[in-house]
Amino acid sequence: MVKADSISSKELETLNNTPQARSEKDLANLAAGNSDIEEGTIVGGDSTIDAEKQEPPSEITFPDGGLKAWLTVLGAAISMFCSFGYVNAFGVYESYYLSVILKNKTADDIAWIGSIQIAFIFGSGLFAGSVFDRYGARIIIIPSSILLVASIMITSICKEYYQFLLCQGILGGISQGALYTPAIGVIGQYFNKNRAAAMGLVVAGSSLGGVILPIMLANLLERTTFGWTVRSIGFLFAGLLLITSFTVVERLPHRKGTFFLPEAFRIPTYNLFVAGNFFILWGLFTPFFFIPTFALNLGMSHSMSIYLVSILNGLSFPGRIIPGILADKLGRMNCMIIAPIVTSILIWCWMAIETATGLIVLTAFFGFWSGSVISLFPAVMAQIVPHPREMGTYIGMAMGISGVAGLTGSPIAGALLTRYGYTAAISFSGSCMAIGTMFLLVARFHHNPKLFVVT
Repeated sequence: MVKADSISSKELETLNNTPQARSEKDLANLAAGNSDIEEGTIVGGDSTIDAEKQEPPSEITFPDGGLKAWLTVLGAAISMFCSFGYVNAFGVYESYYLSVILKNKTADDIAWIGSIQIAFIFGSGLFAGSVFDRYGARIIIIPSSILLVASIMITSICKEYYQFLLCQGILGGISQGALYTPAIGVIGQYFNKNRAAAMGLVVAGSSLGGVILPIMLANLLERTTFGWTVRSIGFLFAGLLLITSFTVVERLPHRKGTFFLPEAFRIPTYNLFVAGNFFILWGLFTPFFFIPTFALNLGMSHSMSIYLVSILNGLSFPGRIIPGILADKLGRMNCMIIAPIVTSILIWCWMAIETATGLIVLTAFFGFWSGSVISLFPAVMAQIVPHPREMGTYIGMAMGISGVAGLTGSPIAGALLTRYGYTAAISFSGSCMAIGTMFLLVARFHHNPKLFVVT
């Protein structure tokens, strides 16, 4: 042990200013009741973090561009193409299953396949986010890519309802969720000023998938068997995900410490935002699943009902890019509130549609604004996270909670549709969106009570 009288005053000051010493002094001051630490701070580790401050630590720099950053955006967008882009094409599967393979099942039975897939996408993010933060991207992207391609190949030979639930729903959902989380988390390590725009480009990959994959499925189903149609998707994904495996690379040191970060739930803005996202996702996917069947009831052809899915996803492409660019200028939380308000209104308008032309117009507008809702979620989440190294875990925990909404939302809407008609299903979807928007409003004004401010 070093004697106190052998240490110079300068050395003593240095020791007292180490992170551990500062934390111990802060805790002692708190216990004595004479601390000058502001309420709302988290003490410990190597810094004192204001739980409501959204600015990243000063020592972290962001390239906000460059070859490596944009290659990462490309790889992450491909990951979104193969994960949520594939889910966005589920309306084609639903129509085909109801009319050909699973004719003895109801709409809400079929909806469970897609809902389980969505639930496991979000649920697996709970673990994928922490694995990404602690060990990096490739350790999770490579095995997830293999599992996704395998699940698609197995789906191509399925015949029974339970087989589709297991292969397309569970296996597909787990692998897609494990691809989604690192694709979103890694962008926050490369971009700050243009973060919403970069994330909009990444999430637009799912829109591109939602345009291309339904058309590809519809054309192949007319020309070949169901098995070879689905296997063609598998071969396409195998090549694309190889690019993702080489381009999505983290740039910050891995996070140490616990697997999860329970201190996130001490941040009120995070809690309110997660609650709002839960209700929004509870209602958001109903139009994706049931607009094609609604079109059939209006007398539209089967092929045209499938093209509606492509129209929806095609308009969501600019809907995911343009609001992201504006959000970096006008405030990410501000734009995040506008998008679900408009989307909720459009869902309620769906109830009044009686013609094919009206449905096409509604689908186009819904596609644009629903795309904004999906793309702005990770950008706002990145603004709440105290440190970029924790982004995967924060997003993963939010996704895990939202998995319950993804699991139950469309089946509830399907059950209401079967028993009471489209009015009940649309009312459920629109109400969920409205409640979620109210939570986001509270989160926005808790974060900054001023009305006209960029936040």
